[in-house]
Amino acid sequence: MTTVALEPIRRQSRFGVMPQRGTLSLFELVLLLICAALIAVPLPRSFQDVMILTYLWAALALAWNIAGGFGGLISFGHAAFFGVGAYASTILLVRLDVSPWIGIWVGGLLAAACGMVLALICARLRGPFFILSTLAAAEVVRIGALNWSTLTGGPEGLSIPPVASFANMVFASKSAYAVLMLAFLVAVYGTVKVVEGSRYGFYLFAVRDDEDAASAAGINPLLVRTAAMSLSAFLTGIGGSLFAQYFLYLDPTHVISPELSFQFALLPALGGLNSAIGPVLGSFAITPLSEMLRSYLGHTAAGLHLVIYGGVLIVVMLYFPGGIASAIDHVAKRFGKKG
Repeated sequence: MTTVALEPIRRQSRFGVMPQRGTLSLFELVLLLICAALIAVPLPRSFQDVMILTYLWAALALAWNIAGGFGGLISFGHAAFFGVGAYASTILLVRLDVSPWIGIWVGGLLAAACGMVLALICARLRGPFFILSTLAAAEVVRIGALNWSTLTGGPEGLSIPPVASFANMVFASKSAYAVLMLAFLVAVYGTVKVVEGSRYGFYLFAVRDDEDAASAAGINPLLVRTAAMSLSAFLTGIGGSLFAQYFLYLDPTHVISPELSFQFALLPALGGLNSAIGPVLGSFAITPLSEMLRSYLGHTAAGLHLVIYGGVLIVVMLYFPGGIASAIDHVAKRFGKKG
């Protein structure tokens, strides 16, 4: 009986071709090599911008998925954590001349604290009530940033001096930003894989699937969800700081907007909520499409890129309800059976 019980664990720990819970696979390593190779290739600046944003959004989608996908805390308020991290590091740099290499951690910790408070207050709510509470929390942060002009710059925003300096995390080369964003993506992906395969990860899945059964088994749902939201907010806050260092400008209307929160949730939903690779595939499929459509159609046919983008999203959601990761896994299994 013991041998039978341990057999699935041995299978899951074996290095495989396709992604598995808690272990690396050939598919993931090949994808990483492709991402690294794209940095080394001399691409046009516009394509480099798309690549950088794709890596950043993949990391942010992964961060959202810790709470939303693994913990079932569907949040439309992650723009608040994003904005807290971005503004914290930028204010420390502009007002106090503190290097972003330090400010980025301060922003992440402040965002984690906000995530913890939000989870402690709202995690007991269910369904649309929790979603609306997170959306309201983000609006409070946005309004606060708009009105606290002496600290955040208000509607005019904050600008980071565009002078290349390693100490200030401002680079003249797009490739340097690409390396930074890919390093962030790899770090977040590694964190998610560890959570996915850990005992805490199984607690998180159990609370998401059946909170009452998890409580009966001795799991504290509030503690598990609060930890997930704090970790998710921490990583999102760091992503916000990197965003600020790349664009060198912050505007509350854009950085803490509902549209941003919706995008955080959209990418994991399209890629697949139940795996680590899902949010990455969602970003890799959608972010380049979105940016290129906006670039090529935004001037000649304003609004048409949104119609095409929305149509693609509808098709993906209709025909691949389990996300892109589920569809790829299904195709791989079919070819494996044929082979």
